[in-house]
Amino acid sequence: MTTPVNPNGESEPMTLSEIRSLLQHTAQASAENTRAIAEMRAAEAERAARHDAEMAKMRAAQEERAARHDKEMAEMRADAAAFRVAQEERDARRDKEMAAIHAAIAELTAGQQRNSQDISTLKGWGLEIYCERNPQIFSEALGLADAELIPKREILQVSSVARMAGVITDDQRRSLIRADAFFYARREADHQPFCLVVEASFRVDDDDVERAAGRAEILDAIIKKYQPRNLNGDAIPVVAGMDIAPGAWFRARNFNVKYVEVQNGRLLTNPPE
Repeated sequence: MTTPVNPNGESEPMTLSEIRSLLQHTAQASAENTRAIAEMRAAEAERAARHDAEMAKMRAAQEERAARHDKEMAEMRADAAAFRVAQEERDARRDKEMAAIHAAIAELTAGQQRNSQDISTLKGWGLEIYCERNPQIFSEALGLADAELIPKREILQVSSVARMAGVITDDQRRSLIRADAFFYARREADHQPFCLVVEASFRVDDDDVERAAGRAEILDAIIKKYQPRNLNGDAIPVVAGMDIAPGAWFRARNFNVKYVEVQNGRLLTNPPE
């Protein structure tokens, strides 16, 4: 057995007590080292556990945030879908309501147009009846005397004879008898006879002027050909109304059509030449 060298560097061998002391010190140091290593391992394990716990906590928080985010996104998508459905329902109701409004407006407009047409027709009929029953308005306006209504049946008979004789056509006959009124009168100044072909309209327009001129021309041809009883002289086209369109006024002058304004019982004079 080799004797341990004195750790103090001395050349003498260590005594038994010194060896025991050294062994005890070494064992103590080893135990301290073991304890220190154990403590370090325990601390490391504790740090690892804390780290794992923190990481788990972080993962849990992250998962919670992700779950909360997913829930919020799902709620937002659900809200958006509900909003779209509600918007579509509102749009559908609005379209239905607008369609109903448009239909009501169209019906009201159509009704107003019908009423306007009916009123215009009634006004026209009323004016025609007024003119037929009051031939003096033409006498006063045109400077004529003894104006009297020519019954439509006389015009019908004369025009039928003229048609059969080939003086006028079927279309001309139909056009003539559709005139609103016919009057026979004489001019006060020289008793020159006239046959008035009247187109009465609440507001005289171009068509009224053209119809009066055309129908008077047809009657004039019949009178010049046959000189029927109680019908002689020139056929004079006349338009009568409460108002006349500006264009119709100039057209009447160009066609030599006389205009009689019937307004509140007052007449504008426009005597035939």
